[in-house]
Amino acid sequence: MSTDVSEATMMLESLRVRDLSVLLSQVGERKYGLKKDLQKRAKLLLENNCTAELLSSIRALHSHCQSSRGTRRSSSVRSEEIISIPEGDGKTAKTGSAKPRMMELPFNQTLETIIPPTPLHKELVANDEGCLQQSDFSFELSVSQRDQIFSSRKSHRGSTSVQVVLRICRSRSIGVEEDQYPPDVFVLVNQMKCPVQCSFSSVKPGTEPSRPCRPIDITPLLYPRVTNKITVFWRNFGKRYSAAVYLVRVVSSQELLDQLLSSAVESLENCRRKVSEKLRSDPETEIATTGLQVSLMCPLSKQRMRVPCRARGCAHLQSFDTSSFLQMNQRTPRWSCPVCDRFLPYDELRIDSLLCEVLEDCAEDVEEVELLSDGTWRAVSQPRVCGKQGSVPLSTSKILASWERSDPAQCDVVDLTEFSSDEEEEEDFQKEDTVSTHIEAKSVLFKKSAS
Repeated sequence: MSTDVSEATMMLESLRVRDLSVLLSQVGERKYGLKKDLQKRAKLLLENNCTAELLSSIRALHSHCQSSRGTRRSSSVRSEEIISIPEGDGKTAKTGSAKPRMMELPFNQTLETIIPPTPLHKELVANDEGCLQQSDFSFELSVSQRDQIFSSRKSHRGSTSVQVVLRICRSRSIGVEEDQYPPDVFVLVNQMKCPVQCSFSSVKPGTEPSRPCRPIDITPLLYPRVTNKITVFWRNFGKRYSAAVYLVRVVSSQELLDQLLSSAVESLENCRRKVSEKLRSDPETEIATTGLQVSLMCPLSKQRMRVPCRARGCAHLQSFDTSSFLQMNQRTPRWSCPVCDRFLPYDELRIDSLLCEVLEDCAEDVEEVELLSDGTWRAVSQPRVCGKQGSVPLSTSKILASWERSDPAQCDVVDLTEFSSDEEEEEDFQKEDTVSTHIEAKSVLFKKSAS
């Protein structure tokens, strides 16, 4: 297997950005970024979760890339003519006519598909670049859909947990697509303006709104018993988009946390086994590690974790607080691991039973523990340090007291900036000025007494 991994690693170097996006999309990894970032994610997959299917996909993409270059077809292949990763038999197939699959959103669980992903365009013309485009969609709510919306609105006192949402994505047919709005997007629902929350990272013409783009709630503008019409305006800059309408149930972060607690708790035996595997000595270096230090503070909230979790595919043992992670993604849905920054979908989250046991048993002031190879743990004492979070060895009162007790001729000069960091200089300036004034006053009194 190590030979196959080395061979696949070399193949990754020759893949194009488009091929790397195909590979990462099919395995649920983030597919956007620079080429070096995509290659890094693919190599991490090979190191941490190498499977026969993954190796077969890399070989297939590499073979297609080489054949395209050999026949000089790479310059004429259109953006939608992209191969999909083979399943089982290792064959490749064109999926230019296939509709894109939109990513599942944990906070918007799909109940029904009202309009499946449909292209926003009929035929884009090169001469129309920068021109305003328009696409129209029509649908009627069924009796069942109306009942679900009205019943949820009644139970939530005016607001609704069941919504009709419009989602837009790129039409690239390379796997699961994230929500992405086109440039200068504008939506009308039954001739009424529908608010679209998006921000742009650049004023350059043709710039897409920066991610993450959210589903657009069109529920307040819908007619319950007549045909509804949606009109989407955007500018043509050569990229293709698709739109879909779904009936979804809006889920809170607490509900997602409850689901994880009931179905995604990793057993204590598996957690201890992972610690043992991490501490296993390396036969080449003959270095054995007796323990691994893990922080009990969440890297997101900077507070003590309550329900620690990490991704199923992450190689590290450091966890983060589940509630903080879910609340952060509810506001800004990026879904990346706060420890290793890899793409972390909701269904890969696993609650760490071992750290749950540690948090329950250890004292509240313990911030770090060491996990041992025998499955036990011990608290790591935190040394007192100088600075904002530690104790200051010399205070103003102690400095003045030393002047009063000591002979002025034998007193050492105290550098008041010795224990201050660069960040503290500005906020401690006035304090040091006050101390200097007191010291100068004491010096005058000592000189008079000496004379």
